[in-house]
Amino acid sequence: MTEKPLNLALNPDVTPRVRGVMEKCTFCVQRIKDGKNKAKLEGRPLRDGEIKTACQVACPADAIVFGDTNDPKSAVSQMMKDERGYALLEEWHAAPAVRYLSKIRNNDKGGEHS
Repeated sequence: MTEKPLNLALNPDVTPRVRGVMEKCTFCVQRIKDGKNKAKLEGRPLRDGEIKTACQVACPADAIVFGDTNDPKSAVSQMMKDERGYALLEEWHAAPAVRYLSKIRNNDKGGEHS
């Protein structure tokens, strides 16, 4: 048993790393597995938005969307159609799974507040 508050640092679902070691994001594979297993036990398909990554849950601005890009009705699939969307190394046909939306800038020069 670890004494409080150090017990909060031990998460059995996450492999601890030494300080300074960086890894690629796994999109919380343990959460994906749990969500799929739950849906399978209930005999139903996964629902859109049922699985949330840790960073998605922690983001107060709802700036992170996670889901099935193969489902044309899913929220993430709809966002990928946005004309502001882009991916890093896209021009090299790297097929990244992460897409970003560019910032909206108001470039209206003819407005009241010039």
